[in-house]
Amino acid sequence: MKRLILGCLLFSTSSFVSALSLDAQRDIFTETLALQEKKEWQKANQNIQKIDDYSLAYLAKYYYLRANLDTVSDQAVLDYIANNKGKIAAEDLQRSYLFHLSKEKDWAQFMVAYPRMPNNRQLKCHYLQAAIATGNAKKAWPDAQKYWLSSTSLPNACDDVYVFYQNSDLLTQNDIWQRFELGYVSNKRGLMRFLMARMNKENLALAKQLYNLHEKPETLLNSDLFNSRSASSFSFLVPTIKRLANKDLGKAMELYNFYSKKVNFTKSEEKQLKTQFARIIVQRGKIQYFAWLDKELGKLGNVSLIEQRIRYAIKRDDWKNIEFWISQLPDDKRNSSAWLYWQARVLEHAGKSDQAEALYNKVAKNRNFHGFMAAQKLGVDFSLNAQAIVEKKGSLKGLEAKLSVIEELLYHDLNISAKREWQRLLSNQSKAKQQQLGLYAYNQDWPYLSVLASINSKSWNALNIRFPNAKAEIFVEAAKQYDVDPTYIYAITRRESSFDQHAKSPVGASGYMQLMPKTAEETAKKIGLTEYNKVEQLNQGELNVQLGTAYFNGLLTRYNGNRVLATAAYNAGPHRVDRWVSAEKKKGNKGIEIDSWIDTIPFYETRAYVQNVLAYNVIYQHVFGKPLKFLHNEELSGDY
Repeated sequence: MKRLILGCLLFSTSSFVSALSLDAQRDIFTETLALQEKKEWQKANQNIQKIDDYSLAYLAKYYYLRANLDTVSDQAVLDYIANNKGKIAAEDLQRSYLFHLSKEKDWAQFMVAYPRMPNNRQLKCHYLQAAIATGNAKKAWPDAQKYWLSSTSLPNACDDVYVFYQNSDLLTQNDIWQRFELGYVSNKRGLMRFLMARMNKENLALAKQLYNLHEKPETLLNSDLFNSRSASSFSFLVPTIKRLANKDLGKAMELYNFYSKKVNFTKSEEKQLKTQFARIIVQRGKIQYFAWLDKELGKLGNVSLIEQRIRYAIKRDDWKNIEFWISQLPDDKRNSSAWLYWQARVLEHAGKSDQAEALYNKVAKNRNFHGFMAAQKLGVDFSLNAQAIVEKKGSLKGLEAKLSVIEELLYHDLNISAKREWQRLLSNQSKAKQQQLGLYAYNQDWPYLSVLASINSKSWNALNIRFPNAKAEIFVEAAKQYDVDPTYIYAITRRESSFDQHAKSPVGASGYMQLMPKTAEETAKKIGLTEYNKVEQLNQGELNVQLGTAYFNGLLTRYNGNRVLATAAYNAGPHRVDRWVSAEKKKGNKGIEIDSWIDTIPFYETRAYVQNVLAYNVIYQHVFGKPLKFLHNEELSGDY
C-alpha cells in the first residue's frame, strides 16, 4: 500500500514565506537539497513549505516525489504533473513515474497516467505491455506494428509483447520478413538471427541462404536466388551488391553488369548501385576506376560526391577537373563562397587576372573562411557585416518568471536544468524575442545561452550575442601566460563549446575547450599543474582554459608556429595531421598551397573546424577592437 509522506507540506501555503529575502530563500533551498541528498525527507519538506513561492520550490518538490515514488500516492504524482504542465520537471517526473509503474507491473495505472504511445524507446514497450494486460492489445496494434518495423534491436521488454502478437496472429510472417530485410540492409546480423528464430520453415530456409550470402557476398555469382525480379528474395540483390562493393569493388561492378542484363535494374536501383560505386571510388582514391567515375558522376546528381571529386582534383592541382566539376554543381552550390573562390583560383591559374579579381571581390563580401582568404589575396578590408542587437525596453515583459527560474538554476549550479529551460523558453518565442533574450543572456554574463539564442533565431550577423567576449579574466590571462593570441583562444572555445563551461561530448571531452581526460592529464604533467588530479575538474573554467591553452601552445611549438596545422591537430590529433601532409611533401618535394590543404582535409568535421576557427579569430579581433589579421605570411607562403 502506498501512503502519502508529508504530501500536505508540498502543496500548502506557508504563512511566513513573504517575509523571507531572496538570499534567505536561496540558503533554505541549498539546505533542502543537502537534506534530500541525505534522505532527511521530513526536514527537507518542512523547508520546502518555508519557500513555497521561491522560483525553484517546484524543483525541490520534484526531487522529493521522484525519490519517493514507492511511497507517495499516485494522486500526488498526477497532481504535480497537472499543476506544473509545461515544465520540464513535470515531464521528467512523468517519465520516472511510468518507469516505476512498469517495474511494479501496475499496468492499469500506467494506462491512466499515459494512455498513448510514449516517445521513449523503453517506455514504448511498457505501454504495449500495459495495453495487452488491460485488454487493449488490438487497439494498440497499429502502434506496435509501426514500432516493430525497425532496423535496430528493440528493448528486451518488447520480446514478450511481440510473442503475444505473433501468437495472436496479428504479427504475421510478412511483418517478420519485412524486418529481416531491414536488418539485412543495415547489416544487423544479430537482428537477422533473432528474426530467423520466429520464421516458419519455408521463410527460414530462404533466410538461411540470404544470411550466408550476407556473410559472403562474393558468392553472389553462384547464387540462384536472383534469377528473376519475381523471386521473393529479389529485393536483397541491390543491398548484396552494395555490400560486396565495400569488399571488392571490381567484382561488384562485374556482377552489376551481369545482373543488369539478366534482371533489368530499374533506374532507381541503377542509381543506388552506381552511387555506391562512385562513393567508394572517390573516397578511397581508386584511380583505376576514374574513367568510369567521370563518365557516370554527372548523371547521378549527387552533389556531395561531385564536391568530393572537386577536392580530389584540388589536392592534385588538377585545374582542368576543378573547373569542370564545379561547373557540374547546381547553381546554389556553384555560387557559394567556397566554390566561387575556387572558380577565381582557376581563373588566376589560367592567367585571367581581371576575371579572377572580380570573383575574389564577390567572395570577399562574405564573413567566412573563403571570404577572408579572398580579402587577404586582394589586400582589401575584411567584411564583418555586423548587426548588433540593441535592447528594446519592455520586449521581455511576461517572461520575468521564466527568466527568474533560469537565473536561480544557474546560481545553484544546476546547469543542465538551466540549459534545458533556456532551450524551452527560446523555442516558444518569436525571432525578435529570441534576439532580445540573447542580449539579456549576454548582459547577465551567460555567454553559452547568448550563443544559443543567436542560433535559434538564426541571427548570423548579430556578432554581439553570437560571439560574446566572455570571462576575460580566464581567457585573456591564460593566453598571456602561454603566449598565444587571446582572440585565437576565444575562437577555439567558441567553436568547441560555445562557452558552455559544463559541456560534455559523446566521446568524453569536457569543459570550455573540450579536453579529453588523457590530453588534460598529459598536459598537466608537462606544465607542472599539480592541482589537477581528476576528470571532474575539467568543468572548472579557469583550470580547463589553462590546460587547453597550454596544450594548443604545445601544438604550435610542434608545428613551428603554424596555427593551421596546430588547429587541425587540436581537433583531430597530431598523428592524423602528420598523415595528411601531401604525398609530394612527404617525398621532399614542394607540397600544395594552404587553401588547397585546408579545403582537402579528409574529415569534414576537421575541415569545417579549421575554417571556422580561423574565421572566428578575425571576428574576435573585431569584437576586442584589435587590428584584423587573417593568415600569417609564414602560413601563406608555406607548402603543405
